[in-house]
Amino acid sequence: MRDKIGIYIHIPFCESKCFYCDFCSSSSSNESTVQAYIESLIEEILSQSEMLSEYNIDTIYIGGGTPSFIDAKYIKDVMQVLFASSSVLEDAEITIEVNPESCTLEKLKTYKEIGINRISVGLQTIHDNILQNIGRKAKFNDFKIAYDNILKAGFENISVDLMCGLPGDNKQTFNETIQYILSLDKLKHISVYSLEVHENTKLDFLIENGFVSLPSEDEERDMKHALDESLEQNGFYLYEISNYAKQGFESKHNLKYWNSNYYIGFGCAAASYINSTRYCNTKSIEEYIQNGSKCNKSEIEQLDLLDLEKEFVILSLRLSKGIDKLEFSNRFKIDIWDMFKEELNKCIKDGLLEENKTNIYLTKRGQDLANIVWQQFI
Repeated sequence: MRDKIGIYIHIPFCESKCFYCDFCSSSSSNESTVQAYIESLIEEILSQSEMLSEYNIDTIYIGGGTPSFIDAKYIKDVMQVLFASSSVLEDAEITIEVNPESCTLEKLKTYKEIGINRISVGLQTIHDNILQNIGRKAKFNDFKIAYDNILKAGFENISVDLMCGLPGDNKQTFNETIQYILSLDKLKHISVYSLEVHENTKLDFLIENGFVSLPSEDEERDMKHALDESLEQNGFYLYEISNYAKQGFESKHNLKYWNSNYYIGFGCAAASYINSTRYCNTKSIEEYIQNGSKCNKSEIEQLDLLDLEKEFVILSLRLSKGIDKLEFSNRFKIDIWDMFKEELNKCIKDGLLEENKTNIYLTKRGQDLANIVWQQFI
């Protein structure tokens, strides 16, 4: 029986770049560039068809950038090649990221026709002034129209992205966003990411020069606690430190990352992890188009046993269930307490971790201070 593997496809094009964005994306590409990129993407997939034939694909995630920014025919071309050159399971979870301003009913119908069965749509906040502070193209009304289109196209597995700690946000405005999304029909999954300010982004400039300011860490923590309570009361449970789902609608693809399962990435800047090796495609769109399937892999890292053990612990601790002690011992042929006794004892003593018969997991305090916990295992 063939092992299962996940596929990530990177579409690096956007209508405009958000002020906080540090991803590999471009807002200055023309139609010919998009077409050339898709041709290189297809070439790369075909070059790996022999390797892909050894696996059953059970998740596909099309991310960006903004995949919905480009014509749906390009997504269709890529999906047809992937289906023809590999074994995609009939019940595979196939997700595409969309932004409200480019999420037309026509595109959504095409996505549905080609087998995409899960939509991840970016909202961030319902407040237009806050959206403006972070350079989002869409306004709240654009989201409402897009969500209506998603329902009209027949999608029933829908995820919404929010952000916490945005400039101009506070507990009241954040709670208003929470209450709105809880009113959405067929919503199955909610991702809530804390804002990260990266150097040399426009948001970094705006903050450094006093044009916008961020909520304090205490305010952001209060927002997150109120979020946990509201979502839990409405049937969503926290299964990963930034992700909530209705039971049975967890992101199967993202669970591959957190469970240290194998995945292959196609497209510029796409990361892969297979056979204990991690690598990333070139981050240059121009180089990717020029070299196609021959594009140089960068950041190649062959993980040794200790690397794999540490990574398993860190990624598992992102999950609410935490580390499965039996799975650790089965994978690495050693008891986790024999491997990380000092680190685990410290975190438990500090009230950051708890243990039961089967698992070791973050406490509520540990969720707030997760970076401190993860640092123990780096």
